[in-house]
Amino acid sequence: MKKQFGLSLVELMIAMAIGLVVSGAVMVLFLTNIKTNQTQDNMARLQENARFALIKMQTDIRQAGYRGCLGRKGAAPSSATTSVNNVITGFGYKDNLAMPVEGFYGEAAWTPALDASISAVAPTPTVGSDVITVRMGVGTGVPLTAVMANGSANISIAANTDGLAVGDTALIADCVASTVFSVTTIAATSISHAVGSNATADLGRAFGTDAVVMPISTITYYVGASSDLTGGLSLWRKTNGNASEELADNVEKLKILYGEDTNGDLSPDKYVTADNVTDMNDVVAVKLMLLTRTSDDNLSANGQSYTFNGAPAITPTDKRIRRTFTLVTTIRNRAA
Repeated sequence: MKKQFGLSLVELMIAMAIGLVVSGAVMVLFLTNIKTNQTQDNMARLQENARFALIKMQTDIRQAGYRGCLGRKGAAPSSATTSVNNVITGFGYKDNLAMPVEGFYGEAAWTPALDASISAVAPTPTVGSDVITVRMGVGTGVPLTAVMANGSANISIAANTDGLAVGDTALIADCVASTVFSVTTIAATSISHAVGSNATADLGRAFGTDAVVMPISTITYYVGASSDLTGGLSLWRKTNGNASEELADNVEKLKILYGEDTNGDLSPDKYVTADNVTDMNDVVAVKLMLLTRTSDDNLSANGQSYTFNGAPAITPTDKRIRRTFTLVTTIRNRAA
């Protein structure tokens, strides 16, 4: 009968060494794949957040100053925008449709100073980023079904399809004039604008069936503390008097340049920060710049340097990956 022999100690040690090398190689490959997938997931989310934020901002900024068929094209700078009639009693920041775009440059302090309705929001805007507010009529508007008896008469409509409610800020406009007012009572087919929340019931003209009524939105974008990231920042959007909503996390900075039309051709002649704009009513385009970061740390071997808004290169203390995104958008109700 043939004898069977086991492995010698040397052979066993060699086999174990080979096994350890193979296992180590497999482990390194596994960990590398995990790191690669983690980085790819973070970069995909970073890009998606930036894309969503910029598209959302672009959509609102393009609509700034919308008043139905009463556009600014062909008008001299500032003239059509500042002609908005506003009868709301002591109307303030939220209702000032005569200023469709309003910007605030944020470095050591806000220039110009933030309105109290913005500086008091939660979370508060972070100094180091800019703030922009846009105002516009919303929707296609509800058409009038009859000519108003006079400027103070109730407004007749077919149906309240835009969901206007008592206390809402609304706009009535045709292709000649527009007036901002506060809704005091509303029925199925009638809207009133009595004295009280309005300084006068007179809308300035007896609007006819070529006019429409629409709600007004005042929207502010800013960077503030994230709701779920300790020490992180997010892009926030505040609409009218509602609470701010968080649009995109890991947005570290928002900087804005305003394309100002200085010669009346409805095209931007210079891009400047908000504190250097001569007249916000001459702004016809806006350049948005976002600085974003990945959610996870330790994605780069060393702190990855970056440049943003023309500043010298910055090397962060963490190992997150950062990217900058830029978008230029025109204001359709102002630009040629």
